[in-house]
Amino acid sequence: MRIGAYQHGEDRHILRISKDSAMYNAIANNLLAGKGYVGKDHMIARKGQPTAFYGPTYPFYLAFIYKIFGHRLSAVQVSHIILEFITAYLLYILGTKLYGRTQGAVAAFIYATSPQIIHYGFRIMTEIVYIFLEILLLLLITAILQKEKPSLWMLASSGLVFGIAYLCRQTIFVLPVIFVVVFWLRFYKEYGHVRMLKSLAIFTVVSALVIAPWVVRNYLTFGELMTGTTTGPATLWWGVLEDKGTPLSVLEKRYRNEHPQMNEIQMAHQMSKEANYGLLHMTKGEIIERLIHRPRRLFGFPGKIIDFKNDAAQTMTGIAYALLGLTGLTGLFMASRGKYERLLMGLCAIATMGLHLATHTVFRYLMPVVPILALGTANLMTVVVIAVKGAIQKHSDYLTAS
Repeated sequence: MRIGAYQHGEDRHILRISKDSAMYNAIANNLLAGKGYVGKDHMIARKGQPTAFYGPTYPFYLAFIYKIFGHRLSAVQVSHIILEFITAYLLYILGTKLYGRTQGAVAAFIYATSPQIIHYGFRIMTEIVYIFLEILLLLLITAILQKEKPSLWMLASSGLVFGIAYLCRQTIFVLPVIFVVVFWLRFYKEYGHVRMLKSLAIFTVVSALVIAPWVVRNYLTFGELMTGTTTGPATLWWGVLEDKGTPLSVLEKRYRNEHPQMNEIQMAHQMSKEANYGLLHMTKGEIIERLIHRPRRLFGFPGKIIDFKNDAAQTMTGIAYALLGLTGLTGLFMASRGKYERLLMGLCAIATMGLHLATHTVFRYLMPVVPILALGTANLMTVVVIAVKGAIQKHSDYLTAS
């Protein structure tokens, strides 16, 4: 499916239609040209000025590909295809460790054949690299929780992968918060407080060492200690205004014109203040409207009502992903008692989706949750098939006995 889409020229002109892709591409080119971590005009980032709008993992990934293969978007797209193959295999292994080989195979199949994930694989955006890092991290954490005495090397490896993933997309911060709680529940009776704190310290220190160069760079560049990016405040600000009817392109142009003297960091602070004020002063009607429409946007429904006549394809997409969410969460929490790694998966899916529903919702934000939901759906499907098979066999035995 991916090779077919590539041969048919999927998203060959992506830099003309995706501002995010153009921004990532600009940063990578400026890195290779020795101009530093500099992008172009995008949201609150300004052309020719140092930026912290995106974390460095993906721009450095692009720069690495361009350095080896030249400035060819096709090279990046092919690298995405290869990463997706590897991710599908890692998801199979993860599903096998959590539930069994059948469930792992079904989950990998759901991920591998998801048309939307295939589509975003041809965009010069973080989805494919981030999902690969996410599944790799979940595989390491699952191995830790399933061992009687996880090694410090395994904890250090998890911290390393988390740090790289965090610098790709900061939304993964929900995972270590859940991991710490689940890890404590899993091992505190056997380890004691000292061993527990030592183990978690290894994970934390290695993560901090990976993130530290980015923090130092931001302090030297902007004079502030900043572990994340300016995307967070801008996204929250956009999320507060998204339902008021004004397009983002108009909002961001207006905002830049209103604050010409501010740099990117100052605008991010101002956006945070305005977003917090807007959240605190929402009317009951605005809150209800967001509670109704944000899930719709997250799962990909095209409008405020289900419309098979005018937008059947996108409506079916929304229904498909809504069903995946329902079956996935159900399957993730089935038979999870005493299975801490399964509990972690379910809580991770809920926390990630909840974070987007509480701040800002775009359909592509669901894509990193799809492989986790696929695991739950695969588990539920297997349980149902086994139950139906058992019922048929029982009925057949009854007829034979009769």
